[in-house]
Amino acid sequence: MGRAVVPTRAGSQGVLPPEVTQIIIFADLIFLHDGLSHRGKSTYERMPPLFDLDEYEFCLNGDRGIYCLVRMDLVGPDDSDLIQLIRDYSAVTTKHYNHSYLERGICVTRTCRKYFEYEQNVSDFDANLEACLNETIYKDYELKINLTKIYYCKKHEDGIQIDSYDWIVFGIFGFFVAINAIGTVYHQFVYRREEEKNIDSGNKYLLCFSIKRNWGWLIQSEPKDPRIRRLKGFYGVRTITNVLIIFAHIITILGNGFVANPRDFEEAYDHLLYQMIFNGVMVVHVFFCISGFLLVYNFLIRVEKLPATWASIPFVMFLRWWRLTPVYALIIAFNSTWMRHLSSGPLWDHYVTNSFVRDCRRYWWQHLIYINNYMTENKFCALHTWHVASDTQLFFIGLVAYVLTMKRGRKIVMILLLITSLILPSLHVWFQDLDGIMILMPEFFRTLNNDSFYLMCKLGHNNLVSYTVGMASGNLVYNWQKRGVDISKNKVFAKFLWLVIPAIALIMYSGQMFYIEGPRASVFLRMAYASLHRLIIAVIIAGGLIGMVMKSPIILRNILEWKGWVLPGRLTYCVYLIHFNFIHIISGIKITLNQAAMFNMFITTAGVTCLSYILALLLFLLVEGPLNNLMKTWTDSVKKE
Repeated sequence: MGRAVVPTRAGSQGVLPPEVTQIIIFADLIFLHDGLSHRGKSTYERMPPLFDLDEYEFCLNGDRGIYCLVRMDLVGPDDSDLIQLIRDYSAVTTKHYNHSYLERGICVTRTCRKYFEYEQNVSDFDANLEACLNETIYKDYELKINLTKIYYCKKHEDGIQIDSYDWIVFGIFGFFVAINAIGTVYHQFVYRREEEKNIDSGNKYLLCFSIKRNWGWLIQSEPKDPRIRRLKGFYGVRTITNVLIIFAHIITILGNGFVANPRDFEEAYDHLLYQMIFNGVMVVHVFFCISGFLLVYNFLIRVEKLPATWASIPFVMFLRWWRLTPVYALIIAFNSTWMRHLSSGPLWDHYVTNSFVRDCRRYWWQHLIYINNYMTENKFCALHTWHVASDTQLFFIGLVAYVLTMKRGRKIVMILLLITSLILPSLHVWFQDLDGIMILMPEFFRTLNNDSFYLMCKLGHNNLVSYTVGMASGNLVYNWQKRGVDISKNKVFAKFLWLVIPAIALIMYSGQMFYIEGPRASVFLRMAYASLHRLIIAVIIAGGLIGMVMKSPIILRNILEWKGWVLPGRLTYCVYLIHFNFIHIISGIKITLNQAAMFNMFITTAGVTCLSYILALLLFLLVEGPLNNLMKTWTDSVKKE
């Protein structure tokens, strides 16, 4: 086989990157020879387009307008060289869409007018629609289709009525607006006059809902404890990592279907930047490592004054639940109700009402008790919050481990946790025949079907290694500080810190080995990679956190400790919860095919990030901040009693 080539849009050929593992790629599949392609005509020009949308609003202007979103499978004829070409091309699942089925938005009353001229034809709607589509595809490509699924059909008079659940959620949001208005007025006009007087407990609770007071806490940058002040660089790490995650999620919009240039999206799998983006799920280990570090570091500081007992575990878990759940529950409630009223269009029901909203209405309770990452049937409702559920589960494991070892055996337990965390992902690969990483195939964006994601990646126990390494690093820093260890002048450690970002990028790129066409990687390689890449990236991240907290003298630490990171860093949780809503909205409001392009990704990321921070600020001031202060006020009063 000769050097691999790719046909460009202009018909010329461009040489693929010269990596040894990619030399044999695409020679027979991208530009198929041996009678399977016509000269001067590329594969994509021969195949029917994956997606198409008729004009939606024009279709439904008339009283009898019907618009349907459908899936049709290409079924033959079997002796067609084109159908064989399509099947061969689609067999490269790691980089190609499945071109053997097409998705269309059809204006039935215009595109298929002659098949529905008479009332009796409407009674056999599916058969007539299939005949219409068959005629179109056969005329242009000499292929036959089966109409396998009608996602839905919309008529001129169709609409969504506001129901009782909508009004209940509206009332809850109204309550928070009202109580914050009352609390702010009280703070501004009553509390300031009584500052020198004793304030009863009721006034203290009302003061928690002062927007002015919560804003002051949000921008406060200097904690009292000098050891906690050393953690200020975490705000920068959180903010930057969160934006990178948003950027990686934006690719969902480009790949989830109904794009004008799916070929460009498929070719992106051979570009270095996209290869790293597709493996960007590894970035989430930064959050797991930080969470494990903070759990242990704060735990050890607090038990200096108040020893931890088994009886304290339920109360600590309740405090965490209270910290995470109110704003999370409000977002899920909005997703289940008012979200579906925000817009309409040919794809709105497909990406929002019949998927996202439907699953939130069915499975909202899974999110409130943080088990949604183990429930495979919940595919669409706040899918990205699997990380929040996993983190909560790992928090409980870490808390139990440290309370259990208050007197002895801590090193043994930590070693056992680390060994277990390395074994578990490998067992999933072995018994369920999974890949070493979550492979973001084009069809995953289209269907959200991926065994490695649902059966390994999002499960809490498979992320234990990052959390355990984070816990160990938090313990190490605490003990170093107690012994007065100073690494601020250690040049070797400083050089290591400069390698943190390149090393993470290299590990992300290494996952590209699982995208190579040809024989699948051996099960032993997949098992080893599933465990070891988690450990390696966690150790690198932990090293960076240790250097930052221990004041290693590099400019990167100074950048991360900039005071400007405090506000966006504290809004990270709300931003993370909100941003995926915009992805569903942008996908659903499309009325034409989008262009999959890097420039669109950057622009969309900037817009989604800005809007997410604006809404996150409102949610923090009206919900998260007040309720956190409410709990703090109550616990302080309990301590005094």
